[in-house]
Parts: sequence; C-alpha cells; structure tokens
Amino acid sequence: MSIEASTTFTAMHPDILSGMFTGEHGPDKGGCYLYGRHFNPTVYNLSRQLAALEGTEAAYCTASGMAAISGTLLQLCNSGDHIVSSNTVYGGTYALLHDFLPAKSGITSTLVDINDLEAVEAAMTEKTQVLYAESISNPTLRVADIPALAEIAHRHGAKLVIDNTFSPLILSPKQLGADIVVHSMTTFRESYAPTRNSFST
Repeated sequence: MSIEASTTFTAMHPDILSGMFTGEHGPDKGGCYLYGRHFNPTVYNLSRQLAALEGTEAAYCTASGMAAISGTLLQLCNSGDHIVSSNTVYGGTYALLHDFLPAKSGITSTLVDINDLEAVEAAMTEKTQVLYAESISNPTLRVADIPALAEIAHRHGAKLVIDNTFSPLILSPKQLGADIVVHSMTTFRESYAPTRNSFST
C-alpha cells in the first residue's frame, strides 16, 4: 500500500465527529481517521501486521520504544502500585523504573536477577501489577524463562510484559505466556533490519 503522511483527515459528515473523538467511529466503524498522532492508514496497517506476527488480537504503534514501554506501564499501574523487573534491562527502561516512575508517579520497582526465579517470587507483593523482562536483555543478552515468569506473574495477579526488541523474528513471547509484548523497532532496525516504527501489543 502507499505511504500516508497526512497529519489530519477530513470528516465528510460533521454528525460523526463526536463519535470519532470518543473512538466509537473509527475508520472501520463508519468514521474515518482523525489525527496522524493517533494512527493513519500506514501505521494502522503496520499494527495489524505486527499483531499477526505476534499472534495477538491487536497492536499499537508509537513513536519510540520508550513510548511503548512507558505507555504500557502507565496503563497498567497507578500511584502506589509496584513493578518487579529484571535488573538487566535497556538503560532508558532502567531509568524509567528506578528514577522517573517513583519520583513522578509514585510507582515503585524492585529490580532483580530475572534468571533467579526464587528472587523474582520473593519480590512480588500484593501491590505488584507488572512483572517486566526482556526476552533477550539489552545489551547483556541474558535469556528470560518466559513460561516460568508467566506462571509467577499470573499466580500473583500481575501482567507479564516482555520487551522482545532483540528477538522478534525468533521468539514469540505471547505464545509463551506473556500478556503484553513491546518492541523498539527502531533499535531492531539499527542492528538488523529496514526502517520501522515502535509498537506494543
């Protein structure tokens, strides 16, 4: 398909505008696209392809990997909630978990050796909403036991979020028990592939 670069779109009937702004009338529900920052035909098609790749019901493209990660964590957690995370994660993710979220949102994190399942289990609390890991960590290349982490997360009522940036073509975390998969597709491009956006599923 052609690349759509529009930032705004024309609604042909003003009576559907209110439904477009509330999300009731999207392009596949009798409305049309609204703003490029939400999505446009190109990004919408990309998200559908990524959902098919991951075996998820939906995917959402963002401007960067950190936008996908922070948007996911802020959706799942409220002030006072807790995250258990691998201590070998991308530097931006570490800063988000260790510095930004506690100071700005009151969301705390415990960073553990993700390969020590006893340490992961011990870090889980009644306030833990998310267990977070990278399938293959950046840059230390430690491999997470996703099925075991899924079992721990779900037993505690938490969501397992897996960053699959380093292995999207060889590993499908959703099929191994992850609830949400995030990728930094721009990072993947720098190392391995043609230009793409970033997304979360």
